[in-house]
Amino acid sequence: MSRDNLLAEDDSTLRGWPGLPDSLRRAATGPATAATFALLVVPFALGWYDAALFSPLALPGYLLFGIGTAIGNAVAPRFEFWLYWAPFLAGSYGVSVIVGYGYERWIARTDDRSSL
Repeated sequence: MSRDNLLAEDDSTLRGWPGLPDSLRRAATGPATAATFALLVVPFALGWYDAALFSPLALPGYLLFGIGTAIGNAVAPRFEFWLYWAPFLAGSYGVSVIVGYGYERWIARTDDRSSL
């Protein structure tokens, strides 16, 4: 079997992550996920970089960072605060995927109702 025939038969590997349903794939990389991640991270990062850039939009990210810091401080109290950025980014992405998945489900539901 030639390489072109293999690619034509298994088109799912070309579209993204093989083995995941399309709704999960869209939720993990969709525009709602990217927008939510940006809303959680960018205002908080700007405020962390320079206090004059801190805005009320940073509150959700600040709360997420505060919860992660409290948990991290209980687990490993000797870490510096800048080390909590990796869990903050991972937690922000997790929240963003949940929001993106909910958005994809909501859009699918409204599309189903509008076709009736």
